[in-house]
Amino acid sequence: MKASKLFAGLALAAALVAALPSCEKPDIPQPKPIDVPDDPDTPSDKNLATEPAACDNKVVAHRGGSRETGMPDNSRAALRYSMSLKCYAMECDIYWTKDDNVIIAHAKDTYYVNGLRPWEHTVEEIRKAGKLSNGEEIPTLEEFLDIVQVEGNCTKLCIDIKNLDGNLTAYPINAVKRSCEIIKERKAEKFCEFICTGNETVAKAAANYKAAYGIPVGWMANKAPSSHKAIGFSWANLSAASYMTPYGDGVRTIDEFKNAGMEISVFNIDKESGDGNAVYSDEAVNYYVSRYDDLRFICTNYPSWLLKKLQ
Repeated sequence: MKASKLFAGLALAAALVAALPSCEKPDIPQPKPIDVPDDPDTPSDKNLATEPAACDNKVVAHRGGSRETGMPDNSRAALRYSMSLKCYAMECDIYWTKDDNVIIAHAKDTYYVNGLRPWEHTVEEIRKAGKLSNGEEIPTLEEFLDIVQVEGNCTKLCIDIKNLDGNLTAYPINAVKRSCEIIKERKAEKFCEFICTGNETVAKAAANYKAAYGIPVGWMANKAPSSHKAIGFSWANLSAASYMTPYGDGVRTIDEFKNAGMEISVFNIDKESGDGNAVYSDEAVNYYVSRYDDLRFICTNYPSWLLKKLQ
C-alpha cells in the first residue's frame, strides 16, 4: 500500500512539473535555403497555357522592338508586335514596387518611372502619375503573362533584372524574388527567362532563385566563363559593342564560352546606330548572322529586319 501511494505521488509531481512554463530559451531561426512552395492551382478564372509553342528562330526583340515601330518600349503593344513576328522572346525590364508587385518599365535616369522611384510607390500611384505615349498604363508582370500565356504563342519573356546604383541591391533582388513567385503561381516557368545585371550581389541572389525555381538566368558580366560558373551560371548574355570581339570594344568571344561548355547570347545586333550596346556595321551583322547556330539567342532593336536577314 505504501509503495502504491509513493508511485502515485511521484506521478502527480511529474504531471505538475510538466505543466509548468518552460524556462528554456526558444530556438533561434537559422538561415535556410530558399523554400519554394508546392505548385499552386492555376487561377481558375484564366485559361492559361503553361508551355509556349515551338519557335523556329532565336531572335529577341529588345524592349519589344520599339525602335523599329515607334511604339512605347516595354508596352503591351510592343509585346504584341514581338508576338506577331513570332520572335523567340521579348526583352523587358522589371522593377519591384512598394506594394510587393512587379512592373514592366524602363526607368529614366536609372531610378524613375513616371517621375517616381518604383520601390517607394504602389502600382496604383505609379499609374496615376502618368501613362505611356500610346495611352497605355504601366503594365505589371502578371498582365504581360496574361498576354503571352495563350495556346499557340511561341514568344517568351526575357526579363531584365535592372541594376540600381549605390546600396540599393535589395530592390532588384526583391524584383527577381517576387517575379519568380508570380511566375510559379501562374505555372509560367517555360514562358520566362531572366537576364541579370553584372552586379555580383544581385547575380548571386539571382543564381539562388534560378536553382530554386528552375528559371534560366543569363549573367551580363564582362567576365571569363570561370567567373560565371563560380556563381552558378551556365549562360552569359553580353553586350556586343562593349564586351565582345571582333567588331566590339571588348575581349570576350563566342568561342571562349562555347569551349567552356557555356551558352552565350549577345545584344544588340542592329541595322543602324542609336544603342550604345549595339553593333551595326555590315561586317558585324554578317559575322553574328554567320555565328547564329552558336548562340542561345540574338537580341536586337529591329526584330523584323533581323528575321529577314536570317532568312
